[in-house]
Amino acid sequence: MILWLSSYPKSGNTWARIFLTNYLFEETDDPFANIEKIRSYPRKSFFNFLEKKDFESLKDREQNFKQYIVSQEKINLNGELNLLKSHSYSGALNGNNFSNSDNTAGFVYFVRDPRSVAISLSHHMNETIENAVDMMFNKNQFMQPDDNDGLLEFFSSWKINYLSWKNSKYPKLIIKYEELKKDPFDNFKKILTFISQFKTIEIDDEKILKIIKKCEFKNLQKQEKEKGFKERKGKDLFFRKGKTDEWKDELPNSLNELIKENFNSEMKELGYL
Repeated sequence: MILWLSSYPKSGNTWARIFLTNYLFEETDDPFANIEKIRSYPRKSFFNFLEKKDFESLKDREQNFKQYIVSQEKINLNGELNLLKSHSYSGALNGNNFSNSDNTAGFVYFVRDPRSVAISLSHHMNETIENAVDMMFNKNQFMQPDDNDGLLEFFSSWKINYLSWKNSKYPKLIIKYEELKKDPFDNFKKILTFISQFKTIEIDDEKILKIIKKCEFKNLQKQEKEKGFKERKGKDLFFRKGKTDEWKDELPNSLNELIKENFNSEMKELGYL
């Protein structure tokens, strides 16, 4: 079965993935060394069983989800709990579901104040804040990763992405990025405890503290400067600042009001308003 680490982009998903790969797998000096032990989904290599004509449907925005269930069935043939990262919308696209209860054990969803997401996304994509906000409003938003294994991915809008996971029937744990930054020990322990429902793992407080220190932003920034990080897109570091309230200094008031108007109910529910 698959346990998803899911989120809209720039919401703490990758940071959590690095923590978990250092905690759950053989530890190395390089915090990024095991990151591919929790792979991103979808990727071309998950569909290498398809004939060319079927593979082509994954590039079609109308048929993008068509082969997802089959690929997840292939992944789950190993009989293990498979941790996968995704930024995808988790509902249905033209009658094709992102996943189902035969393939998904549950998920951890990371959510962040959309005003902070706008700032972080603009730096990550090397776009204006206005363009980043437009992207977050776009219910038809797709993204094409530029790496060799990259595959078209359907995000939808920030709101629809969040609601598609929050309202799904699978066992869930929703983690706010702001709370993860404020109290990483408590929240990473919550994540490990949630995972332990599906996979036997040792939850060791001293080890959690050790891995948190290893995965502090300053250490990840140092490692990225020295060795790079393949998920970086724009000119800025992927692990740029990791602040929780940067929008207060950088987000124009007009965009602040526009985001609050469009995401009002969800922001209130999450305590952002």
